[in-house]
Amino acid sequence: MNRRALLLPALALCAAAAMWQFSRPAGGSEVPAATWRLGGPADTRQAQNYDLAAAETPLRLSLTCGEPRFVYVFSHSTEDGTLLLFPSTELGSDLPAPLGAGNHVLPGRRDGHDLAWTTRSQILATTTYVVVTARERVAELETLLPRLRRWSTSVLPDRSMQVTNPTNAPTDGMVGLPRQPWPSKLLAAAAERFANETMVNGPLQATAENQGIWFGALRLKEQPGTAKVGEPG
Repeated sequence: MNRRALLLPALALCAAAAMWQFSRPAGGSEVPAATWRLGGPADTRQAQNYDLAAAETPLRLSLTCGEPRFVYVFSHSTEDGTLLLFPSTELGSDLPAPLGAGNHVLPGRRDGHDLAWTTRSQILATTTYVVVTARERVAELETLLPRLRRWSTSVLPDRSMQVTNPTNAPTDGMVGLPRQPWPSKLLAAAAERFANETMVNGPLQATAENQGIWFGALRLKEQPGTAKVGEPG
């Protein structure tokens, strides 16, 4: 047996554990941790940075926090602009704001069924997903919520997940449209911080100001020419 093949994964696990331990804040409250999940219930796997996915692959986020947290999830690509994934009243999710301490799988459940975002079919550019958690509402992000296109279960009668315009967009218009950059410095900073990370699952990272705000990011790309998940290809 190749001892080196066994040693390297063990060292990686030890390094991750050490990062988790030493990233705990002085107050003793655990740093939030996130795991990006690709696939359906029967074939779920952890997503990796710059992962390739079949068309419309389900995507969920497992989040663990030691105290209540406000959670925001967005996606961005050149072709698609910036989308709001969570929170949105149009999702009809059973998850409250703030999320309580413990583990939660976003986007949650509706009418007893698990919800999931999906990779965006026909979007060829790499898509960046960003999660932000905070002890208090983040004003910079709260102002974006009513002005972004978002995932919703309120478009079709079957309540399937679709991307739609906000129901009551403000009079000064929407932001984050296709070909526009991130509409938030905080989100842009989170995306940039994780641009070259190999470990995107685990403890989140603190913002530069470290004001109780933690974030993580993941980059995904659909494989051109693949069939939708669950369909023959």
